[in-house]
Amino acid sequence: MIKINLVAETPAAATTQAARPQFSLGAKQGDIILLVVLALSCIVVGTQWYLLTSKRAELRRVEQEKRQERDELLQYIKKVEELEAKREALRQKIQVIEELKNNQRGPVKIMDEVSRALPELVWLTRLNLKGNELLLDGNAMDENAVANYIANLDASPHFDEPELKNLTRADRGQVFAFNLRCTFVISPPELQAAAPAGQ
Repeated sequence: MIKINLVAETPAAATTQAARPQFSLGAKQGDIILLVVLALSCIVVGTQWYLLTSKRAELRRVEQEKRQERDELLQYIKKVEELEAKREALRQKIQVIEELKNNQRGPVKIMDEVSRALPELVWLTRLNLKGNELLLDGNAMDENAVANYIANLDASPHFDEPELKNLTRADRGQVFAFNLRCTFVISPPELQAAAPAGQ
């Protein structure tokens, strides 16, 4: 009787491959990928957290150092502010003293300049000062003497824009009465500019 073997013989390579265990993730493959992604995310987040925590600690340390420096400098800042206040008070006192000096010097300077500008044949009967406006009343023997007085006032740096308000002949006929108005400047700019050069 003839026996037929229906099972075909497999080649040796196929037998070796079948003998090796096959690694297949199957349904667990998605879970493993998810776990790997989560692990990487945790590593990234952890690294960022560590870096931020370190930076925050460094900033807190710098802030503490700055606070200590500020506390150390605060006493010096207060001293500087006190000195600034004292300097400002002294400056104001000096300014008041200078103003008082100028006010004391003003009338003397006005009288000096008015008398210097006064020509012959002219005499003053009244002098009135309102602020820095000077009003002069006087008499002269003729009109030319009044004109000379106006020219002398105009030539002085202390008088600005002398203006003849009135010129009339007196009752006796030989004397002219006049009224002048001008602005008096105690410290003219041209004299102030020339003062440093002369020193």
